[in-house]
Amino acid sequence: MDIIVVGAGLAGLTAASELTANGHGVAVFEASDGPGGRVRTDTVDGHLCDRGFQILLTAYPAARDILDMNALDLQPFDPGAKILLGGGATATVGDPFRKPDQLLPTIKAEVGTLLDKARILRYRLETTRGSLDDLWEREDVTARTRFRELGFSSQMIDRFLKPLFAGITLDADLGGSSRVVDFVFRMLSQGDAAVPRNGMGQISAQLAGRLAEGSLHLNQRVESITANSVALASGETIEADAVIVATGATEAARLTDEPDPGWRGVTSIWFSTPSPVETDPIIVLNGSGKRPLNSVVNMSAVSSAYAPAGSNTVVASAPTVASGTEDAMRDQLVGLVGPEAAEWEVLRVDRIPQAQPMQLPGYDNRPAVRLENGVYICGDHRRDASINGAMESGRKAAQAVTVG
Repeated sequence: MDIIVVGAGLAGLTAASELTANGHGVAVFEASDGPGGRVRTDTVDGHLCDRGFQILLTAYPAARDILDMNALDLQPFDPGAKILLGGGATATVGDPFRKPDQLLPTIKAEVGTLLDKARILRYRLETTRGSLDDLWEREDVTARTRFRELGFSSQMIDRFLKPLFAGITLDADLGGSSRVVDFVFRMLSQGDAAVPRNGMGQISAQLAGRLAEGSLHLNQRVESITANSVALASGETIEADAVIVATGATEAARLTDEPDPGWRGVTSIWFSTPSPVETDPIIVLNGSGKRPLNSVVNMSAVSSAYAPAGSNTVVASAPTVASGTEDAMRDQLVGLVGPEAAEWEVLRVDRIPQAQPMQLPGYDNRPAVRLENGVYICGDHRRDASINGAMESGRKAAQAVTVG
């Protein structure tokens, strides 16, 4: 079959590469100037800057099945996180199962009671028990309700759990699906958080490299679709045996009339710094309770390729794109990290209003891949808002097209 894929994000690239591997003729139309969608990396003054702070969880099943992990040369973060508490105070919450020397600092960490630390162990056991299908069938409530049901104190939630998940799911108020946070915590427990040595864009580049030469068409916006054709903004109409819509949620809603779930946004500031804010490859979270700043990470401590010699690449992030976010983040960095933060050179500011699709309790994470009009659809908004969700959704769409 000849198949058109609309969108060259991770879902579209996965669908197209799977179909190509199975001998189908594929044409991918992408509105932007490069593949990857939200997962791209740029070079700014010799520094690698992803499109916002991003990580790959190595336990993602789709990533393990589809990606050549060795070729990505993954650089892992230390498990757990360092917490900035304000007034110069810090704490470390680690994973003693994988790094035993983190046990004592975790016990001493002023982010909750000893019972809270025991509840983290219980939460780990609960989320890793049974199959992933079992996890997705559990009762779905808000993330905050889930943590309350598990007995976590307000201090544990506000100082550790909220900034941890706000950094991954961008759910700063913990109002999203509890099944999503359960899934994320399972992935954190079963593998590493990591980045490819040369940036997150290497994931997209690897998938794009599997396409047939000439099959990826950039700067080509699709105006409308049918089950067997796409109309481009240039006025050209292309016919095919099947069409897969693999765009973001809002663009997919425009093309297919499927509901738009809405978005969570993020602001990330990329800095060049003469001295490292942190020498260990660990995620540093803002546990002071003051917003909007959520995290600050020395990416060059994780992978030296992120910064040129003699410099460091630091990214600070906040799960919002509200007016004044950047200035507030700069002020908080000075207060939490030190006055030297005022001298950091800004490489780039990423304001990404459509960073992750909204996934509230009760959302359908297994909707139909083929719509009533015969069009196929995939994306992280059709699964879970993650790299895993995008790739798994793309793979399911490719399989559905092949079966017909």
